[in-house]
Amino acid sequence: MNPTQNESLENCFASQSRHRPEFPEVRVKTDLKSLLRPAIQALQVYWPAILIIQGLALAVVCSYYWIEGSAALLDKVAYFKTEGGLLFAAVTTVVSGGILPELLKRRFRPAGSDNPTAGELLHQFTMWAIIGLIVDRFYWFQAQIFGNGNDPATLLLKVVCDQLLFTPAFVLPFIVSWFILYEHRSNLREGLRALTFTNIRTRILPIWATSLCFWPLMLLIVYSLPSKLQFPLFLFGNAAFSTLMIFIARRQSEEPGGGDR
Repeated sequence: MNPTQNESLENCFASQSRHRPEFPEVRVKTDLKSLLRPAIQALQVYWPAILIIQGLALAVVCSYYWIEGSAALLDKVAYFKTEGGLLFAAVTTVVSGGILPELLKRRFRPAGSDNPTAGELLHQFTMWAIIGLIVDRFYWFQAQIFGNGNDPATLLLKVVCDQLLFTPAFVLPFIVSWFILYEHRSNLREGLRALTFTNIRTRILPIWATSLCFWPLMLLIVYSLPSKLQFPLFLFGNAAFSTLMIFIARRQSEEPGGGDR
């Protein structure tokens, strides 16, 4: 298989339970090498796009503090975010998590590979809109708990809370469950039976391991800006990580034995 093949999100999370109607418990390797292997494979394909996006995010922060006039320009972005509220969060997350990664996939996808259908895209975009709302409220919550400072202690607290609590306990289980249910949309009862702890954990662990390789540095950049600009900058990182996540999930579903490793 061409390692750059990366189709729609629905196929990315294609459930092994389709071939196992009884949904047996799955044993998953949790050693560091096994968990990081998907991240390494994904970065080998998409490292140029990842570096460009992270570089742009860092440039935004540097310009905000060091280039005259940049703060005023970015404050206009913050104004649109404030005025747009949750609608802004939902729409822009669809762009960063769904539309932009899809464009990147079209750039890397081999000729002749199928593009996602309109129904598949609608499903993806709905999920990203919900994630945008969740992340926006989480950033607000962190500001209330830890404050708006950008000192090292505050940045560290926010990154740890984000990556060790919010991401594995809320974001990734939501994404995985969303796709499991979609895979079984013709039989909701079967989909609910597939929502076992082991099935969800099997899908989450490699993606979470990749998150820990990518997001801590990115979040240090994001949380270095004032609270009003953190969500807009998060969108840069979301575009990059969404591309990695899609690739990893696709490879996971295509390997022999699926999650049985």
